[in-house]
Amino acid sequence: MIIRTATAEDLDAIHRLLRNAELPVEGVGEQLGSGFAVATEAGGVIGAAGVERHGRFGLLRSVVVAREARNRGAAELLVRDRLAWAGTEGLAAVYLLTTTAARYFTRLGFEQVERDALPLEIRDSREFASLCPGTAVAMRRPAGA
Repeated sequence: MIIRTATAEDLDAIHRLLRNAELPVEGVGEQLGSGFAVATEAGGVIGAAGVERHGRFGLLRSVVVAREARNRGAAELLVRDRLAWAGTEGLAAVYLLTTTAARYFTRLGFEQVERDALPLEIRDSREFASLCPGTAVAMRRPAGA
């Protein structure tokens, strides 16, 4: 398994993975670049994760792994890679919103925070404002590996 920066050629595969997992695809194409990574195996994209930059903070989104490739560590490798990237980019912290995976992200060092305690930059993001439901759990972790 190889983790690498996503390219424009990966966008269709990322969209397919997100749709299959019933996750939003809106805005992914606009954010694609150094903040997004993919996991590949045998030349195919099996997972993706991205960090959107919002001022001094990052928003982890679109963490997804193909159903047939789950439980082999791809998601953790992707998340750790994106946290390391956020640290090298000088981001102070990385936030996320989740409806189903709070326990998983706690294992990776994220802590639950109140939604109204999120920085304004994160609250102004499209994901916070319209893509994730108000019931989504907000979580935070300092940037870096």
